[in-house]
Amino acid sequence: MKHILSTALLLTFALIFLSCSRVSEEELWKSSEKLLQEQKYAEAIEKLKEIVKEYPKGEKAAEAQFLIAALYNNDLHDFEKAITQYKKFVELFPDDLQVPKAMFLIGFVYNNQLHNFDSAKIAYEAFLEKFPHHELAPSAQMEIQTLGKSPEELIQPEVAMKPETKETKKKK
Repeated sequence: MKHILSTALLLTFALIFLSCSRVSEEELWKSSEKLLQEQKYAEAIEKLKEIVKEYPKGEKAAEAQFLIAALYNNDLHDFEKAITQYKKFVELFPDDLQVPKAMFLIGFVYNNQLHNFDSAKIAYEAFLEKFPHHELAPSAQMEIQTLGKSPEELIQPEVAMKPETKETKKKK
């Protein structure tokens, strides 16, 4: 009986100690902000991941997950990880106001960074199916229409091939 009582007491103290040593969501956020200011992106991402893991329903969890994806995309240029993190954002926070932007960016990164046009088309179509009236919908439609085309191919042929006339020569 003494053994059970001392084990229970030890477990109670361990739980109290562990719960007291837990870093708050706000402290993790401030720490990540400081690391971002110092351009220590990998370390900031670790703090942001800790927010998402430890406080999945917390005030900063969705913002932290979106920021992780944006850091991989814009600062670390690790586009595969950016896509993975944008997808994770959509999965974890399906009702967040940033979901349309995340879904659009998945297609954008596939298209413009990885040149994976099939995956880009699938991502853009998924975005358009879910958000047909979103402000980014026209951009997604244009992206689909221009997938894989070079800038030269996008210039209207009649403008690029129009012969010079007497009037255009006079203006010069």
